[in-house]
Amino acid sequence: MSDNCPEFYGDFENIPIDTKGRLIVPAAFRNALPSGVSSIIVTQWFDGCLAAFDPDGWRRIIDQLRNMGHSQVQSRQLVRAMAGRASEVKLDRQGRALIPRKRLDSVGITDRATLAGAVDCIEIWDPDKYNEAQNAVNMEEIAEGLER
Repeated sequence: MSDNCPEFYGDFENIPIDTKGRLIVPAAFRNALPSGVSSIIVTQWFDGCLAAFDPDGWRRIIDQLRNMGHSQVQSRQLVRAMAGRASEVKLDRQGRALIPRKRLDSVGITDRATLAGAVDCIEIWDPDKYNEAQNAVNMEEIAEGLER
């Protein structure tokens, strides 16, 4: 694993998705990827979105899933959901990623997406769901709760 962990931040709204499921990964996100990385791993994520990881970031997620054990139903379900719904996606020369249509459909993404940096991954959202989720955040309340 590389110590060169990418940092993804910012959001990019209304990114078009063609009929094949291709979307352009913004240059800011592509440039944050470690040198030589030409693919991302996309999986079902929390809060109704997809998440895209660089290969080393995905290995960190896999390690966490392995360490959960398999004795509890919830652990097995989470491992199955995340690993079973993951796909390696190559980035083409234009910076496009072909996201499997069934992954996009599973989170309600049709012809446009919002891509949001979440530090160690890129979240891929239906634009309306992203706006709703962002509008529901009360940063002060969350910060106060974390200080306890």
